[in-house]
Amino acid sequence: MNWNDLKYLLALSRLGTLSAVAKETGVDMTTVSRRLKALESALGAQLFQRIDNRYLPTDALQQVLMRAEQVELEIGRLQSDLLGQDEDLRGRVRITSVHTFINSYLLQRLPDFYERYPDIELEIIADSSQLDLGRHEADLALRMGRPDQSSIVTRRMADLNYAVYGHKALVDPGLQVGDLPWILFEDRYHNLPEALWQQQHYPDVKARLFCNVGPAMLTAASNGLGVACLPCYMAEPVSGLVGLTEAFPLRALWLLMHPEKRNLARIRVFVDWLEQQLDSDTLLFQGPHLTPGDAHNT
Repeated sequence: MNWNDLKYLLALSRLGTLSAVAKETGVDMTTVSRRLKALESALGAQLFQRIDNRYLPTDALQQVLMRAEQVELEIGRLQSDLLGQDEDLRGRVRITSVHTFINSYLLQRLPDFYERYPDIELEIIADSSQLDLGRHEADLALRMGRPDQSSIVTRRMADLNYAVYGHKALVDPGLQVGDLPWILFEDRYHNLPEALWQQQHYPDVKARLFCNVGPAMLTAASNGLGVACLPCYMAEPVSGLVGLTEAFPLRALWLLMHPEKRNLARIRVFVDWLEQQLDSDTLLFQGPHLTPGDAHNT
């Protein structure tokens, strides 16, 4: 299999049209089309569905993308090693993500990073807006959903499981989860994945409190004000909180970086370090697994 074919595959999955891929890669559209057909033939699967002039991913492509992105990142690391580009592990890395991930996970683990790389400075930008990596507003972005920005390197870092959590003092074996008081997102956020999940599975609950951010819901739940649908990585470490439902996948953590930045040594070591942290915390992200005999699992 030719690595260039994977480059065309990744570019088309991000850009959506042959003309855009041709412009980015510097080859003509016929070459791109021919190489993609060769790749599909080699894999024995249709990777794109063509509608008008756009190429939409098939289910088979979704299975291929993660591995292709890993190959892309590894080749970038190899190129940097061979060229000796920016091997001085110092300088600043600007990282943006949402408040919940930064405050509930990332900041708590940074002492380990600084112990390993004391000369690298990190600038942490807690912001739910989509900072433009193309304009170098940040070096790395960690987002809770796959982006559709073109010409940006993306990588799925972790699945984010959720569950309904409540304080153990609130749990009554005679009550089901839907009978307990709930903490919900306010109406402006009714389209968030966790709000939609609640509306589908527990549509008739009694709301005691409405919040606009996850950390407020976590604090409220930990103080016994009600139960809430929360990410497992946030709720599991909190004393007194217990999972009342099976954990379920709802979001994913995606890493974004500009192609020009991926070979910088200080960027690489941070990405590698974060991946190691996430791997070691697999159980934290998986969340609760309830036995059939648990009285509060429905």
